[in-house]
Amino acid sequence: MARVSLSWALILGLLAGIGPMCTDLYLPALPEMSEQLAATTTITQLTLTASLIGLGVGQLLFGPLSDKIGRKRPLILSLLLFIVSSILCATTNNIYWLVVWRFIQGIAGAGGSVLSCSIARDKYQGVTLTQFFALLMTVNGLAPVLSPVLGGYIVSTFDWRTLFWVMAEISTVLLLGCLLFINETLPENKRGSSLLLTGRRVVQNSRFMRFCLIQSFMLAGLFAYIGSSSFVLQKEFGFNPMQFSLVFGLNGIGLIIASWIFSRLARRINAMTLLRGGLIAAILCALLTVLCAWIQLPIPALVALFFTIAFCSGIGTVGGAEAMSAVGTQESGTASALMGMSMFVFGGIAAPLSGIGGETLLKMSLAITVCYTLAFLVALTRIDNQK
Repeated sequence: MARVSLSWALILGLLAGIGPMCTDLYLPALPEMSEQLAATTTITQLTLTASLIGLGVGQLLFGPLSDKIGRKRPLILSLLLFIVSSILCATTNNIYWLVVWRFIQGIAGAGGSVLSCSIARDKYQGVTLTQFFALLMTVNGLAPVLSPVLGGYIVSTFDWRTLFWVMAEISTVLLLGCLLFINETLPENKRGSSLLLTGRRVVQNSRFMRFCLIQSFMLAGLFAYIGSSSFVLQKEFGFNPMQFSLVFGLNGIGLIIASWIFSRLARRINAMTLLRGGLIAAILCALLTVLCAWIQLPIPALVALFFTIAFCSGIGTVGGAEAMSAVGTQESGTASALMGMSMFVFGGIAAPLSGIGGETLLKMSLAITVCYTLAFLVALTRIDNQK
């Protein structure tokens, strides 16, 4: 069995970070974007929803395609499309066209997310795969830590358009890195012959689908927070863009630490036991956040609760590895695509729903609680051949 490579984790983690960069980097700019483009809060949030749905749709494009023709060519295509769509986002003056370009940018960003998982599945398996996913999430976790801080600085110093120029530049560097350092990991003799047949096998895999649903509801909870937190913290609590970015980055640090801890615990504790424990803790913290909205606890207490929820979400390392371990190498691209599509579509739906009628801490907290509770209910179900 191949050993976990830190260099591979670094490269694939940066590729996987393209998706989070689509959302996290420009979150501090949402209020300013709404004002400059004369758009309502709900319409502005659609730029986030469009990118999330694009991330989901793109999974279904690049995942099965990579099972058919290999990993590298779809990866290069996705990076080229990301560069072009980022430039279009930076130059538009219409909020509705921005929604369109964000959708295309999301599709392109999905390539890095789905193919990094597929390449990892090509190289590793079992506990080693879990360890690699932990390294991947650690590197990938730098995106939600650094992106909002960088975004807050850019918005404070320049304007929101500069954010998309930065995205184009980062993806150009990654494109050059892939051309120079990434090799094909799926030999021709292991490539799937029928996309439809491969997809049907994945959907009929009850163990995979169970973990896929858990991951999807968990990500929906995270995006209920991501979609509304910029408005809630900046408008309801008076944070400036940089202060919001620091709070958001702190959550990313919690996610990184948790990913490392849970990957170590996975060697000794049953995966489902870990998942259920993490979800219970997240639900309790979400309920405390609802209470915080009612009785107006101090802001440091609220920040601590957000950090703890993000920390508990790090259990997704285990869930993602278990889902990918349930499928074969020939199905890993399609499986990764289906899981990614489900997660981002669920997240895309949750993000604007939490802000209907105006963003408030109470609405956001209730949405987070519902999503994590649904994930826990799925985790309570039983399937055959459960590990």
